[in-house]
Amino acid sequence: MEAVTASLVLWAKTQALGWLARNWGKLVAAGLAVVGVATFLAVTAVSLVSSNGQVTEAANACTELGYSVDQAAYRPPPVEEKPTVPTGGSVPGFGPDDAAEVANAQAIIAAGGVAGVGRRGLIVAIATALQESGLENVDYGDRDSLGLFQQRPSQGWGTAEQVRDPKFAALAFFGGPTSPHFGHATGKASPGGLLEVSGWSDLPITVAAQSVQRSAFPSAYAKHEERAVVIVDALAGDMTSTTSIGSTSSSGGKQTSHTQQAVTTAAEYRASGVDIDSFCSTEFELASAEGPVAATSGKVVQAGEWTAPIQSQVTSPFGMRFHPIYHESRLHAGTDFHAAVGTSIASPTRGVVDQVGWSSGGGLNVAIAHADGVKTRHLHLSEALVKPGEEVQGGQPIARSGDSGVGTGAHYHFEVHVDGEPIDPEPFMRKHGVNLRAWS
Repeated sequence: MEAVTASLVLWAKTQALGWLARNWGKLVAAGLAVVGVATFLAVTAVSLVSSNGQVTEAANACTELGYSVDQAAYRPPPVEEKPTVPTGGSVPGFGPDDAAEVANAQAIIAAGGVAGVGRRGLIVAIATALQESGLENVDYGDRDSLGLFQQRPSQGWGTAEQVRDPKFAALAFFGGPTSPHFGHATGKASPGGLLEVSGWSDLPITVAAQSVQRSAFPSAYAKHEERAVVIVDALAGDMTSTTSIGSTSSSGGKQTSHTQQAVTTAAEYRASGVDIDSFCSTEFELASAEGPVAATSGKVVQAGEWTAPIQSQVTSPFGMRFHPIYHESRLHAGTDFHAAVGTSIASPTRGVVDQVGWSSGGGLNVAIAHADGVKTRHLHLSEALVKPGEEVQGGQPIARSGDSGVGTGAHYHFEVHVDGEPIDPEPFMRKHGVNLRAWS
């Protein structure tokens, strides 16, 4: 019997080794695939949270971690910056020569009725079209932008002819099941419209519109709200009582979407491979600790010394991250701080103003050249207080923070460049005696 058993064991080993010899390549490939999938899921977890409409659920976890959207940091443009509401036309909110604009507004409102976005959605759409095109169906724009909403064919919004069709353009802006870009397999429109923005009906107009448009001037939409309200109330009639699928109702304050998921904790997100901490710091750049935002110390430091350009909470560090607007992994070349519009920004040390300019991503920005090949850049500003060529002292106010350029809201972005290359500001400043996280 022992001899038979030994023979069977030897035969089994031989068969197993033979099978491994024949299939080892497949096993290695399968193992690599599993590792690759796991790595992909970990790297893109933040993307999946955003793209699958789970921002509201993730926000609960962010709240658990101490984050909150600071509405005090959102400030609409001053009254004097708001355009005058035209009068004298056949419809309130329009002038006597605005027949074409009235027709375009009617087309948007009709599309909003089909999409079921209610009064709030109509106001967002009309305000957006007023900013983008003045409600004119234009055949020109930035790069290949066209039509009422300046939608770009190269970005998947449709052909040049389609985006200049008011009904097509408006349905694309609203998104959801009636969008020409809706995918039944995914259950959402791509490019995404207003209905793809989680909690859009509770957002300020400038934030809701920017979430769809990705404009270089994200705060510009708010100034058209007053006129948009007049136009919608004049043209929409009874359809403004409609509430969109998945929007926030006026009575309950909770989402009515049948796809709403249960609250997921931060621990559960981490256990599933989602870097919820990075998600919160990027998605909620207005998040701050309890208490008001501190400005600079206002103290001018001696030559050679360094000081923090702002005394506030760090909301997003230097390094690779999933960009909350462009939805791709890219280098975040500086450190972000919580800062309401108008917060004072100081020069971190003595230097000469190298540039005061504008970029589509960074908005209004100031660059200062310091000693030893060091340059600091200050982005997303609302006002520059210095001019190129001007010598500044450490601690001297050089600008006021804002929300210009591309971003999810008002904040301050600080960069340090050495010999032309961006480096992490936090360790650099620590070497110079400044802890940028002292107020976090």
